[in-house]
Amino acid sequence: MLWPVTVLGAVFGCLGGGVPGALVGAVLGHALDRHWRLRRWRDLSSKLAELRGESSRFERVLFLCMGRLARANGRVTQGHLQLARDLMQQYRLDEPARLTAMHDFNAGKLAGTELTRLVQRFCRREPGRSAELLDCCWRMALLTGQLSAEARTLLDAWSNKAGVGRAEQQRMHQKHQRSERTATRSPVASQDRLHQAAALLKVELDATPEQIKRAYRRQLSKHHPDKMIARGVGEPGLSGAGEQIRRIQDAYETLRRHRGFR
Repeated sequence: MLWPVTVLGAVFGCLGGGVPGALVGAVLGHALDRHWRLRRWRDLSSKLAELRGESSRFERVLFLCMGRLARANGRVTQGHLQLARDLMQQYRLDEPARLTAMHDFNAGKLAGTELTRLVQRFCRREPGRSAELLDCCWRMALLTGQLSAEARTLLDAWSNKAGVGRAEQQRMHQKHQRSERTATRSPVASQDRLHQAAALLKVELDATPEQIKRAYRRQLSKHHPDKMIARGVGEPGLSGAGEQIRRIQDAYETLRRHRGFR
């Protein structure tokens, strides 16, 4: 076991005060190591990122959790990757942010108990986004239509740390289980459903995949809370933004499956 701040304290103490300074620096550094639970050098870099507010930003926590839940289902499928890409689009990540998000997604596959602590820290800092985070997690966990025991354990632990109660968890469970069941019930959607999806995206049913993708991005941007606020939409109008985005995503997925493109 290596105590990083202990070593740094000893080194800087020695430079400033010789052997006595090294001893004092080591004692103070060891106290910080124990307080912050630092046992490796990488723990120190993670702690510094946390102190700068970088490690617990929403997108980082979200995609770490997405990767962990995808892996909890047994294996990561193209559907899991597509959902991750859809979320990147939903949150309007630029290319560098997308690369970071994909890195976090991959890192999340191997994440251990420290991820639960990260979720707890994030939810303490931004309690208003706890339900949003957990809703995305339920969506990923139920993507295949079945909730694995490992995924359920993770969701229970994260919900507990986020302060999301059983009733809200059950609502999310039912919402996404129903949605995924509907999406996978038949490989070909009914004509009524296809026309409704095209109307929601404001695109023709026989449009090209590129046109459908552009329409999808346009509707996501239009109903993004930041864009709505910029247009002067008040709180009543913003309250339904999340559900509208969800309907837009469902419509796009319906057309994508029907036309057979990624």
